[in-house]
Amino acid sequence: MLSFPKIILASQSPARAKVLGQIQIPFLAIPSKIDENSDENKTVDPQKYVLRISQKKVTSVAIQQQYEQKNYVIVGCDTVVVSSSNTIIGKPKNREEAAFVLRILSGDSHTVITGCTIVIYPDKVKYQTVVSTVVNFRTLVDEEINYYLEKGEWKNKAGGYAIQGLGAILIDKIEGDYYNIVGLPVSWIWQTLWNHYGKKLLLIKKEIDKR
Repeated sequence: MLSFPKIILASQSPARAKVLGQIQIPFLAIPSKIDENSDENKTVDPQKYVLRISQKKVTSVAIQQQYEQKNYVIVGCDTVVVSSSNTIIGKPKNREEAAFVLRILSGDSHTVITGCTIVIYPDKVKYQTVVSTVVNFRTLVDEEINYYLEKGEWKNKAGGYAIQGLGAILIDKIEGDYYNIVGLPVSWIWQTLWNHYGKKLLLIKKEIDKR
């Protein structure tokens, strides 16, 4: 039996869980208990902000589940949208705020920034990165914005849209990692685990398949 650590995704996002599932390594999704809206210091550098929140998510899950002294890998990510005026845009609190955000993004480019933290317990080995993707929105008319908002997809989404859903109709083009826009730069996660564990990653997949 391999002693490969259990992987935990510190998130309640179904989209993030779906993306992480693509690398076909078993994991468990556990939401962190941090209140992202309580962090008012959004005037700092966006990269520092998302890294701080991703770290908080990992720490929150580690503490609440008492994983610090056990064999676990915890992955935490936080995603924000940064407008062309360098303003951090998080998750809209209501439909009116979502409409305001989409009008700001309409006909302009913005950057989706995700901070990623991986901590390997019990040794507390930490890996972090920030991934950025430029997104160009089409010029949207009010009827399109209202149509999108009526579907409710904007809820709990940074920037008020989901590229992996109906939000695809809002976008002209992207420059960079698509999965970063979804909220989980899965290639970086795989590469980080591969660099740390090497071929053991492949062996654990084969071991799981035999069960």
